[in-house]
Amino acid sequence: MKNYDDIESEDLYDMAIEWMKSTDYDSAIDCLKRAINLNPNFIYAYITLAEILAKQKKYSDAVHILKRASKVDTKFDRLNYLMARYAYKGGDYPTALKYITMAIEKSPQPLYLKSQKVIERAMLHLE
Repeated sequence: MKNYDDIESEDLYDMAIEWMKSTDYDSAIDCLKRAINLNPNFIYAYITLAEILAKQKKYSDAVHILKRASKVDTKFDRLNYLMARYAYKGGDYPTALKYITMAIEKSPQPLYLKSQKVIERAMLHLE
């Protein structure tokens, strides 16, 4: 049944993308949650769900979804970057710094290094 679940999960993901295009985020969220339940290893379903939550300014929820994904794929540095990005947008700079540091440890990409500087600058303004 596993193969069928993967196919159904991909179909639900495709439906979610269509719902997103028409800005029916509630339907998209429902499809993505169902896709993840069928295939918990479907990382892009988590990423897309987090993206929708961020569009709704539910940044801590977006970070939480990506944390779940990072337990599935511990080496995917982009997840840490996205967690940092959404934590930053939500004003949680210490959490943003934690996750961008983790992303840099996995892959010191220029985008991540630049993001770290932006987060550190924001933290200085809080002091």
